[in-house]
Amino acid sequence: MITQGFDPVTLNHWLWFKYQCHECSPADFQRLFENIIKRAKPDFMQIRPYGNIGDRKCDGIFLANTTVFQVYSPDELTLSEVQKKIDEDLDGAVKHWGDAMKKWVFVYNVRRGLPPDIPMILQRKQAEYPAIIIEHLSSDGLWEMARGLTLQQRAEILGAPAGYEHLFAPPTPTEESVRNSLASGWFVIVHPPLSPINIPAVTDALRPDLPFCTPITIQPGFGPLPWVDAAAYQREAIRDILRKRREFLPRFAVFSLSPIPLALHLGFTLSDRVEVRCFQYDRERNSWNWPDDVQADIDTSIQVTGLPTGVVLGEPTAIVRVSLSAPVAKADTDAITSGADIQVNVFVSRPDVMWLRSPKQLVKLGRVFRDVLTAVRTHAPGCSRIHLFYAGPTPGAVVIGQQINPRMNPPVDLYEYSHQARPRYQWALTLQESV
Repeated sequence: MITQGFDPVTLNHWLWFKYQCHECSPADFQRLFENIIKRAKPDFMQIRPYGNIGDRKCDGIFLANTTVFQVYSPDELTLSEVQKKIDEDLDGAVKHWGDAMKKWVFVYNVRRGLPPDIPMILQRKQAEYPAIIIEHLSSDGLWEMARGLTLQQRAEILGAPAGYEHLFAPPTPTEESVRNSLASGWFVIVHPPLSPINIPAVTDALRPDLPFCTPITIQPGFGPLPWVDAAAYQREAIRDILRKRREFLPRFAVFSLSPIPLALHLGFTLSDRVEVRCFQYDRERNSWNWPDDVQADIDTSIQVTGLPTGVVLGEPTAIVRVSLSAPVAKADTDAITSGADIQVNVFVSRPDVMWLRSPKQLVKLGRVFRDVLTAVRTHAPGCSRIHLFYAGPTPGAVVIGQQINPRMNPPVDLYEYSHQARPRYQWALTLQESV
């Protein structure tokens, strides 16, 4: 029985809120602030930088009383930087909004409190601008705002705490039970640039293992972004995740419905140095669960033709066509790049959109593609570029991306397919070592 006045769901949400505040990037904290305040105060208007006019020194606004919010969440806090931030943003807001601005709120997320001089700086700015009410909102104050939301609203922001009931049920969890929870836990990455992903269905597919925390959504914007910009967002998000969770020896469960170039890039950024499980969405069953009835006798055979056998001199280029859900036509790739010295075909006997039915097939695909890259490196050490044309399921793209080591392989060009486009394959991204 739960003690009266104790709410384990609220405690769970508070723990994840504190974790996010401690680990999040500045952009992540701003999104967390926006997600909370626009539910607590529906008249809040979210502001984004727009063209060459920027954001007018405003991260959000209440139009009713012209309250301007400015959000600050530094990775490392210094007194001089905080003072500079307050001076620049408040002075800039006054310049842009003029007499219309009635209140200015400094929203901050710092891990261990503000330096003692900061309240004095705010008081000094209040004396400088007596017609404007100057307030501050800490991450703790933001939590109190989140605590007052409905359970549904909090779950929309912080995730449903499904699967963690055993941590709150009597008896008190032991060290062993917590270790077991960590051992079976996965960091869940949902990758939905095109379509929303049902989180309860994701949790169900992961069982009997558990999500280690609320799912991590990697969504490069809510509208179409240029491929390079979307990849840059994705790269920084993954690097931030890997850096901040290194001490957990993280394992990642990936649920992706993204365009193929971004799925390949996601795998490339994760690399093969971390443990990754990919899941396939079955549109016939509306489920992320792997079908149980095909695991024993699944066909994992994948064929390869065109591998170089002798030494290829100079700086040749290579084409790799991967045909799993549909054939990649040579005529379509020739319209992009013809006359490549090396032309490799990776394919299954009957390409079909339902080809992927088991994680065993992903394991085999990873090995086959890794062997292809090894053969190119061995027989064409001067290879200057690989053109990769992929027609297959999204999890396969993630797995292939993991095999591409930028220090060992030449740049790999990725293409997006559209039957209506001319040519049908259009360059999207290049996977290469960051400079």
